[in-house]
Amino acid sequence: MKRSRGLWISVIFVAILVLGSAFSFAFGVFKPVLGLDLEGGLAVILSAPPGTDPGTMNQALENIRSRVDAFGVGEPDIFLSGNTIEIQIPGLSNSTVRQQATDSYCIEDPKQNSYGCSADQSIAQEALSGFTVGSQATQVCLLDGNGDRLQCYASQQEADTAKGGITSAPKQSATPSASASTSASASSAASGSASPTVGPPQGASQYCLTDIGNTELKCYPSRADAEAARKGITSKVTKTSWCIEAPSSSSPSATPSASASPSKKSKASASASPSASPAPATAYGKLDVAGAQPLPCDFASKQAAQTALAGYTTPHVTTQWCVYSSQNQNLGCFTTQAAAAQRQRETGQQALLDLIGKTARLEERPTLQVVPPTDPSYASIQLTCSTPQEQATKDCQGAAQDNNDVWYLSQAAGSAPGSKMHLGQVVIIGSNITKASAQLTGGTQTDPITQWAVAFTLDGPGSSAFAAATTAAVPTHSQIAIAVDRTVISNPQVQSAITAGNGIITGNFTEQQAKDLASLLNAGALPVELTRQSVRTVSPTLGSESLKAGIIAGVAGLILLFIYLLLYYRLLGIVAWFGMSIWAILALALISIAGKSFGYTLSLAGVAGLVISLGVTADSYIVFFERLKDEVRAGRSPRAAVQPAFKRAFRTIVAADIVTGIAAAVLYLTAVSSVRGFALTLGVATALDLFVVYFFKRPTVFLISKTTKLVEMRGFGLTSATAADHTALDTTLEPDA
Repeated sequence: MKRSRGLWISVIFVAILVLGSAFSFAFGVFKPVLGLDLEGGLAVILSAPPGTDPGTMNQALENIRSRVDAFGVGEPDIFLSGNTIEIQIPGLSNSTVRQQATDSYCIEDPKQNSYGCSADQSIAQEALSGFTVGSQATQVCLLDGNGDRLQCYASQQEADTAKGGITSAPKQSATPSASASTSASASSAASGSASPTVGPPQGASQYCLTDIGNTELKCYPSRADAEAARKGITSKVTKTSWCIEAPSSSSPSATPSASASPSKKSKASASASPSASPAPATAYGKLDVAGAQPLPCDFASKQAAQTALAGYTTPHVTTQWCVYSSQNQNLGCFTTQAAAAQRQRETGQQALLDLIGKTARLEERPTLQVVPPTDPSYASIQLTCSTPQEQATKDCQGAAQDNNDVWYLSQAAGSAPGSKMHLGQVVIIGSNITKASAQLTGGTQTDPITQWAVAFTLDGPGSSAFAAATTAAVPTHSQIAIAVDRTVISNPQVQSAITAGNGIITGNFTEQQAKDLASLLNAGALPVELTRQSVRTVSPTLGSESLKAGIIAGVAGLILLFIYLLLYYRLLGIVAWFGMSIWAILALALISIAGKSFGYTLSLAGVAGLVISLGVTADSYIVFFERLKDEVRAGRSPRAAVQPAFKRAFRTIVAADIVTGIAAAVLYLTAVSSVRGFALTLGVATALDLFVVYFFKRPTVFLISKTTKLVEMRGFGLTSATAADHTALDTTLEPDA
């Protein structure tokens, strides 16, 4: 009885695992992460010049991985093979625009942007009546104790952070920089026009407030005045954007206003009520906002926002164009095809392609000469590494030109468009930058122009090299150019030595350009020039068809095995079928856990590994059953034959599975791309086979052998399955628990 109890515990344990996995699949807790060929997505192959060393390729791979991660797409697969890098991003492919019939009432602006729809017009109108106008700070300036402006920032949080980093220090130079244009040239230009605290030079009589980048914000006649100004720093909102806000039961609405048109009663209510009533908030919660656009928040004045809100209507919409991603996610619905096409362009894959393939090698070099297009010598000047053929050579890779003078094309402000610049040897490169961030600069007395820039911090060697270069450039106010991928983006004049290792890069950036450059610098420049060899987009339709084919192959394999085992082994065939079904459910559960835990993606090759593993699993059952038949033919009863048959068969099963597991491990470690998925699923399935054999097949067959009715069931029992009459007594051996 005790032995049978142990057998039942083993079977119940497996049953609990299977039921738990099945419920997890049913409620979406477990779900395999599908790969590129099953879900659709983007595959890019980049190649380096022949002969590129493995260390350089590994560094390029890690930098590309950082860029893809920063872009926000999930679970990329990146493989290195020789001098090529393959990037597979499941789920990312070209979005599509679908025309759909609808019968709804949508809240729309005059440009036909939709902000939510409902089949009930009264709900849409009630929700619109709760729309309000609110404000949002877009520029917050720090003021000293005298009320003079020091610096401006894009948000209150940035201003508060900057306030904590302001210190007072002796003025860097004895000669004050009174020229606004000169100071702006130094402080807002790209190399980080900072004035670090290195102690007062002889005769210094002024003390200045400096920010965390060591930029002098304002100077005072004495330390006491500077400290008093620092302690009295306050923040003030100097620029405000007005926003149209959706109704909320917990947030107040805009300040009362009587400017709404009398004919727009719902709009007047929206702008005049002191707080949003529960009814509009409830109605807004009932709207379908799956494809809605974000409410605008870029109005220059409250009046402009209120005027725009007065133009919002709830028209009856019968046709709309919706943009869907490859994962069938609604990216926005529009009542005009042109608006949908614009949204499709914004969500395309080109931005990612540009990001992962861009070398993004930043260099700072002293400027020796600037030749505008009008100069007679302009046409005869050959740019350095300007053609793809040159860039593919070793002379143009990585640091090959760092110790040489170069000619680069200029896009820097202050020089004629298309100018060519003669630059000296490299001072610092992007790898010397330990941290980069996009920020809004300017708005000071010396630099009144607000612009987006990239602030950076240098490592030790970079700080030393930059300090030496800027110190040497101070006497002649020379320029140090900043180039990215052999194009000069900024060419500031050096007014004072920069020794603290901080700087700012400007280049007439938009906000997105500044953030992209900061991301590239943080991820690191690619150490080698990569050429895009191919771009392959797998549609989700093709992926779903591949997945369907894989599932059909697996189910067909199970059915064929079941029929064969049922005809040949009778009752034991049913045991084998249950065992393989348990194996299949647990295998999918393990793959789902692997996808959640470390990003494993199930590819078509992985599905092939699972299908092939069915044969490995079937072999385990056949080995046991054949050994059981041999024991019965030797004269043992089925009950007495089970234990010795399993002991001998299990040794064979373990040996076979170990060989298969070793082969899978070697294949996984040496292969690339989807072949590794095949090896992983084969290895996991093999290990799982041992688990199911020992904890399900063994106790189940043992329990059947102890049940006389099942043993002697006519034509289908265990005796029929072993194809022999048992004449031995049941007193030889009892099965172990």
